[in-house]
Amino acid sequence: MLKKVLVLTGAVAAMTLAAPAAHADITSGKGGIISGNQVRVPINAPVNVCGNGVAVFGFAVAGCKGGAGVHGYKRHW
Repeated sequence: MLKKVLVLTGAVAAMTLAAPAAHADITSGKGGIISGNQVRVPINAPVNVCGNGVAVFGFAVAGCKGGAGVHGYKRHW
């Protein structure tokens, strides 16, 4: 069983490292259907990372103050 897991892990690692990098951020600049058009959609998502405690010497404290929000949307394109 352990041998199968190690072989599977090695195969996944080999496929991940062997994959070429995608260059999808480059377009031809022409407005054709298959010329690499890109759509930019501004997405603002407030995310709270809160209540995660870290224990040091057996004492853990977790708390939150305030919250996440999106203010002043600006276009950068």
